[in-house]
Amino acid sequence: MKTIAVMGLGLMGSSLGLALKKREVPVNVRAYARRAETRDAALALGAADAVFADPREAVNGADLVVFCVPILTIPTLAMVCLGGLKPGAILTDVGSTKAELATLMNDLLQGTDAKFVGSHPICGSEQQGIEAGDADLYEGSVTVVAAENTEVSSLWKNVGSTVRVMTPEAHDEILAATSHLPHVIAATLVRSVHDGLFCGTGFRDTTRIAEGSPEVWSDIVCTNAPALKAALKTFRGQLDEFEGLIDAGDGEQLTAWFSVAREQRKELLG
Repeated sequence: MKTIAVMGLGLMGSSLGLALKKREVPVNVRAYARRAETRDAALALGAADAVFADPREAVNGADLVVFCVPILTIPTLAMVCLGGLKPGAILTDVGSTKAELATLMNDLLQGTDAKFVGSHPICGSEQQGIEAGDADLYEGSVTVVAAENTEVSSLWKNVGSTVRVMTPEAHDEILAATSHLPHVIAATLVRSVHDGLFCGTGFRDTTRIAEGSPEVWSDIVCTNAPALKAALKTFRGQLDEFEGLIDAGDGEQLTAWFSVAREQRKELLG
């Protein structure tokens, strides 16, 4: 039986443990969490077989180590784990950016026989903490794996995800436009509204993701800045075009603008 170490028991980590157990994947799940309450909850919920306060103990004997913490915390946590890693261990993550993390982790692992293969399950929730854990979170999702690797791909397939192999750079460019930009827009929209007395359902639906973890999103922006800035430039151009249509006061052009957006959404979302 293989052993998986889940490093971090927030939404993504606890959901991974719960999914492995619900689907009866034959693995032993060891988990790390800083807080005793979180460790106790993981055992009570059945999200892990054993829990640890020491990261090095958590990775002891693990064939696969999955980091489920904010992106820029991963190298620091991995450094603590180095002395406890099993020879040939494979390390992966659930972070939303891949290129900069791959560089940091590959530098860290030089001279060891451990290997880092980044991954990103494209799913989640604005909810946080182990209490938000969902055994079905990964069901039907797509997970990007940053290199061909049987162990990492099998992990995500085992919890119901479809795997796509993609370079870290390609991943970051696509996600900047389809995930990172929407979050920044949602947060900016919230910051632009000062009276919520008559906020409609459109505001609620559009800004739901703005409740995501500030620490997680700060790391995402810092590790994908060039691609996100390019996406922001494109978005700003669309806003400028729309403002011009407002100034022109041409209802037909405005209707055409909204029609293009509606059809493009249908195409993008299939």
